[in-house]
Amino acid sequence: MSLDLETRLRRFLASAPQTIWTIATLQISHSAMSKTYHLWREPYAGQTVVDGVLVDMDPCNIEIKLAGNEGHLDQKFDIQIGLVDIEDEFREQLDRIPVDTTEKIRIVYREYLSDDLTMAQATAVLQAESISYALGAASISAVSPRLNMSRTGELYAPKDIPMLRGFL
Repeated sequence: MSLDLETRLRRFLASAPQTIWTIATLQISHSAMSKTYHLWREPYAGQTVVDGVLVDMDPCNIEIKLAGNEGHLDQKFDIQIGLVDIEDEFREQLDRIPVDTTEKIRIVYREYLSDDLTMAQATAVLQAESISYALGAASISAVSPRLNMSRTGELYAPKDIPMLRGFL
């Protein structure tokens, strides 16, 4: 009887449709923080490959959406992170960042397909403009890095934009 059940189960699994979904991940870092957070929108801890290195991912509720319209050059994103398990630790790490620093918190958003966690399908490097807290959650307003002098006061430099050398 168990052989028949095993055969039926094997046949069912072989004929079941393959389900592939996207897995959103966030990498949150700053030079003043003692650790880099690697979070993903899955209910369990796991691992992915980031820049050729195997990285442990912590489970987290993540919601990311475009704030504003798609035609605007300065794309802004609203990110909500569920911090139920790591809220105190996350706040302590953010408190390590000096108030008078000009360095922004770096957020790297990656999307993987559930059947291949070795290669990101989409990547966006963002910087945090503001962070606010609610009980068990953080809301982050993030934008792509702004290298526009009239917007941020930063100057263009070849180390920031290596392709700039070709235009000089």
